[in-house]
Amino acid sequence: MKKIIFLLLTGIVMSAGAMAQSVQKEENKLKNTIKNKKEDKHEVGNHLAHFRMKAALHKRKEVRHHRRSINRQAEHLEARGVKHPVYKAKAQAKKEKDAKNNNN
Repeated sequence: MKKIIFLLLTGIVMSAGAMAQSVQKEENKLKNTIKNKKEDKHEVGNHLAHFRMKAALHKRKEVRHHRRSINRQAEHLEARGVKHPVYKAKAQAKKEKDAKNNNN
C-alpha cells in the first residue's frame, strides 16, 4: 500500500513539474510574438510615413496575424491557469528592452 501511494505521489509531482515547464515555454513564445508584433507595427508606421503603401499593407497583414496569434496563445494560457498572460508578457518584453538599452 505504501509503495502504491509513493508511486502515485511521485507521478503527480513529476507531471506537475512538466506542466509548469510547458507553460513557461508558452509564455516565452507569447512574449516573442508580442516583440515581433511591435517591430512590425513600427515598420508599418515607417512605410506609411514614406508613402510606401504596398509595403505598409503587406506588413499590416503581418501585424493582424500576430494579434490573432497573441489572442489565441493568451486564451490557451488562461485555460491553463495563467492570469493576465498578455499584460505579463508585455511587461516582461518592456523590462528586457529597458535592460538592454541601459547596458548600451
